[in-house]
Amino acid sequence: MAMGAGLNIDMDEAALLWAEFTHGRNASVRERLAALYMPFARMLAAKMYAGRTHHHVEFDDYLQYARVGLLEAVDRYDVSRGYKFETYAGSRINGAILSGMESYSEVHEQVAARKRIVEERMASLQDAPRPADKQEDLFGYLAELAIGLAVGFALDQTGMFEAAEPAVSHYDYTYAGVELRQLRARLKSLVNELPGKHRQVIHSHYLQQMPFDEIARALSISKGRVSQIHKEALLRLRDSVRAAPELNWSG
Repeated sequence: MAMGAGLNIDMDEAALLWAEFTHGRNASVRERLAALYMPFARMLAAKMYAGRTHHHVEFDDYLQYARVGLLEAVDRYDVSRGYKFETYAGSRINGAILSGMESYSEVHEQVAARKRIVEERMASLQDAPRPADKQEDLFGYLAELAIGLAVGFALDQTGMFEAAEPAVSHYDYTYAGVELRQLRARLKSLVNELPGKHRQVIHSHYLQQMPFDEIARALSISKGRVSQIHKEALLRLRDSVRAAPELNWSG
């Protein structure tokens, strides 16, 4: 019984499996080959995991991408060429891990950026001092905050400059769905009626998903001023929507 160096791979079994797989491309044989070479893929994944730069990523993620590369290598390996499978598969497994980590990092960065944008919106709407004495004043403050967030949420879903409306889900056929579509359509036109910098901030933040610091650099103003303009714009939009007779804002 011939064994692969240091990997406990039974080369005699591998030869039989490759002969069978080459002849029939059987799915179960493919899985047996993948299982046979999985220690090799695990070794490569462990090496890359040891040198990782993203410490929030688990080893199982590396192992999953290594398996993807291994299966691709099994599918494409040509026994007749005479070179070892490990030689052929190594670069493909490493490449699959690198591609997977790149995609993972992009998603992680997008989630982090999205979280930062939402936190900036919250901070912008919370700039006003909170009432400390009267309970009704506190309720009023919380109501204003909730309404501002609701306007922001509706703006986030408008897709202001898309040529076509997005596909409608079955939930949009409810009465609430119709009202929400009316609100979003109204907001599209109201945004274009905002004063210059207010319109620019809303367009940049909600359409282009730009954080406040990037908007500040683009408009040559401070980040704090962007936050103020954002809040003022949402309050203007809130008041305009409330005044629209065709919309029942208060329910």
